[in-house]
Amino acid sequence: MKKTLIAIAAIAAMGAASAEVTLYGKADVGVSSSNTDGTTSQGAQFGSGNYETSRIGVKGSSEIAGGIKGMFQFEATLDATGGSLGSKLKNTVGVKDAAATTFNREANFGLTGGFGTVQLGKMWTPYDSAFNDALEYNGFSAMGSAFCGGTHCDNGMDGSGASKNGIQYTTPMMSGFNAVVMYGSNGDASSSASATNYTGFGVNYANGPLTVNLATEKVLTSLNNTATNVTAGSNTNAWILAASYNLGVATVFAAAEAATADGFTAGFVSGSAAGSGKDTGSSVGVSVPVSKAMTAALGYATETSSLPSVADSKVSSVGLQVVYAWNAATAIYAGYNKTDSTARDTTVTSASKFATGVRYNF
Repeated sequence: MKKTLIAIAAIAAMGAASAEVTLYGKADVGVSSSNTDGTTSQGAQFGSGNYETSRIGVKGSSEIAGGIKGMFQFEATLDATGGSLGSKLKNTVGVKDAAATTFNREANFGLTGGFGTVQLGKMWTPYDSAFNDALEYNGFSAMGSAFCGGTHCDNGMDGSGASKNGIQYTTPMMSGFNAVVMYGSNGDASSSASATNYTGFGVNYANGPLTVNLATEKVLTSLNNTATNVTAGSNTNAWILAASYNLGVATVFAAAEAATADGFTAGFVSGSAAGSGKDTGSSVGVSVPVSKAMTAALGYATETSSLPSVADSKVSSVGLQVVYAWNAATAIYAGYNKTDSTARDTTVTSASKFATGVRYNF
């Protein structure tokens, strides 16, 4: 980690004289207690990223000519209590940061101006960015726990949660609307097969109290599922529609998503036949400003996953969080999530998590 932090500092120092360069991050530390049916409870655990994923990054831009700017961003997950850079990208109930040494969240360059923004490298896809959630799609999110309980999740085109070696164009904002299109190679080429390409598209509207995000993507089925049980080169097509409306006294949220994952072989799960898998999910939530500094949020989400010749599996989740903004940089939080998973044999497994801690932005 020391070498990586030195590299971040060096990038910032080299660019400071000629560009606007910012070293930034989040440190989220706290205490959590998790319990899952059929496993031994480990009691209270002190760790990183219970509410928001801890991270560190450097970004910057500089004027090139005629109102066009060059830009870059490098960002890595950080284990704020263990001291290592981590590989976990999204907060998941009961999952801690794992060690890694790469800029696993973002690593991209681009140009921005009146024409919009073009980026090349590793970045969040239009589909990833469409998840609009009362619980901010973070550690206590019912949407995150349920929507990722099927055969497709927001894993980008390389299966790590952010895309790899892609190119993305974002239009300027026009009357509250903008659009995003992305293309990239999944990098699965071999001596006997060409690479399968990733494509993603999103349309977003944000004006006044209303926000609406609609996105679609095509991605390799094997990136979200066991590759040994999926036909090579088969694809998943997915879409998500998410909206929120600020009523003043509260902001209400709703979302729906669906995915069709092709290429499953017989026996992907016990008794299943070859064919396509299908996910359908929905989510609702509300965020309430309790005071000028405190916000409470509640969410519920459900997901149904279907495979040929076997019963459906289902996931339902409820999440609750309270966040107190101590100042512009520091927030104190407490939250709870409970997720019930119903397997195809009707067995129900429950997992719950409670956590409280402090998140500091720098």
